[in-house]
Amino acid sequence: MLKLRFAGPGAHAPDPLIDRPTGVHVWLNRQGGVVARGFREAGFHWMAWPDLATYRFASDDPFITAYAVAGAPVDVIWDVYRRSVTPMALQAFGWEALHASAIVTDRGLIGFCATSETGKSTVAYGLRRRGFPQWSDDGVVFRTEDAALATPLPFEARLRPESRAMFGADARMLPGLKGNSPGEQRYTEPLPIALICLLKRVNGADDAPPLIRSAPPARAFPELLIHAHEFDPNDPERRARMMQTYLDLAARVPVVEINFVPNRDRLEALLDVIVGELSLVVPDEANAAQSA
Repeated sequence: MLKLRFAGPGAHAPDPLIDRPTGVHVWLNRQGGVVARGFREAGFHWMAWPDLATYRFASDDPFITAYAVAGAPVDVIWDVYRRSVTPMALQAFGWEALHASAIVTDRGLIGFCATSETGKSTVAYGLRRRGFPQWSDDGVVFRTEDAALATPLPFEARLRPESRAMFGADARMLPGLKGNSPGEQRYTEPLPIALICLLKRVNGADDAPPLIRSAPPARAFPELLIHAHEFDPNDPERRARMMQTYLDLAARVPVVEINFVPNRDRLEALLDVIVGELSLVVPDEANAAQSA
């Protein structure tokens, strides 16, 4: 899988604001600010993060090269590489990248998709504390050629302060994943995607129970696309392949919607419903590891 390296002293990356006045794709945050700019130049794909680094990658290169901005925090350059650039690079190379957290069960991966700050990382971490190994915190990279299979990527769990407060003293802080290590990823081989859950916050009474309902393929397909990473939306051939893959995903993998009223005091009740109604079972190897 891809690894990160840093460009040597004196090396410079193209500036998308100067060298690429057209053909640049911009990713924005929820407030409309620029997160990154993507473009192609000299046979490479590039992602430029303002005031941090520009990342270069190509399908025949096993490395993602980072051109760091002077004084940029190295730990953030590594985190952006793992959390955002690697999934986007793999999507450009022909995989698909779903914005999701995931755990491992006895029948494969269970993914949790949601818009930012809905609680997908919190749910995945809460289930992890119940014995389910965590597969990812923010992205699931997959293919659907023969089956819907996800490939393992390095990750580290990242909880917002309010989530850490909910879990108390045993909540993990950032483990400080160093370099090109797997971090908290314990798996080395692909696993099938067994189920995808669309987490949605709704209004209601604080004690209203979560509602889980099946999303048929026709409804699941556009919902999944909302959470898809895409390097170049202006490439019609690549977009057509992406659309077909998500059609296959929606047809092959069950999708459910989990509607819940956000209430920190009822997180465990939400997890109870998810485990019970979805019949989630901790995989045998996790049970064996806990008893060893």
